[in-house]
Amino acid sequence: MVAPAAVVRAAVVKNPLTGLAPRKVPLVVIKVDNASTAWPYQRGISHAAVVYQELVESGLTRFAAVYDGSWSGEVGPIRSARETDIALLAQYGRVTLAFSGANKGVMHSVLAAAHKQQIIDASHENFPSLYREGPRRKDSYNFFSTPNRLRAARPGVLAKDIGFRFAPLPRHTGRTANAATIRFSAHASVVVRYDKRTGRYAVYQDGHRMAGVAPANVIVQRVTVRGSRYVDVLGSPTPYTVTTGRGSAVLLRDGHLIAATWRRLTVKTGTRFLDAHGRDVPMKPGPTWVLLQPSGRPFSYS
Repeated sequence: MVAPAAVVRAAVVKNPLTGLAPRKVPLVVIKVDNASTAWPYQRGISHAAVVYQELVESGLTRFAAVYDGSWSGEVGPIRSARETDIALLAQYGRVTLAFSGANKGVMHSVLAAAHKQQIIDASHENFPSLYREGPRRKDSYNFFSTPNRLRAARPGVLAKDIGFRFAPLPRHTGRTANAATIRFSAHASVVVRYDKRTGRYAVYQDGHRMAGVAPANVIVQRVTVRGSRYVDVLGSPTPYTVTTGRGSAVLLRDGHLIAATWRRLTVKTGTRFLDAHGRDVPMKPGPTWVLLQPSGRPFSYS
């Protein structure tokens, strides 16, 4: 008697950035302003698949928001890139980078990376027709664009594995943590609060709740921050965030905190987040915020 043939089930393909349905469109990364004067104008950031928050001049922070095709509306205010972004985003491959403004040194670095096929330049300086100018602020211009407009004109790569692993939260994993405070500098801090009703986190920037922002995962990645070669228009030194190597981290999901370490061996590889046993920490399907906190700055939870 011949045994029936084994039934082979095709693996379910998931979006490597969110663990949800895959998106078959090129990624777009947009630099978004986080100055307090920009808060009333912010839009679209709640729809990013991944958001990185990084230190910039004068102890302030800025966002690099990664869009995977699930949002077609406007994003902004769009602000300048930093040298940090080139190495940070290299783990995605040749991704489209949208930004407005940068000092000459940073612009030269971005264009050099684009020439080497490491990134797709979609800057306002070189492609102004892709942007809309909004109301002028006293401290800056407000530029906006949409991921669809940017990817149609300057298409890059599709989403790939950057080290995230999505899985249910095992029982007795981590510690209860319904809120956490992450300080970037004397002038910038982030508070996240778990909402049991939605299973997501509210995000507060220096006491200001970000409208609509509700990540499923918050990763605090502690990194070395050193001086870069550049200064801003006011002469303030530009920090450089080192995103290769290894260090400590925590994952916040479902009201729990999981202690971890992060590891990224080269700029071309993704960043893995590992627990005390060397296993990938289980992330919850949905959007993720990665806070690139300078090592040594205070972190607390309750």
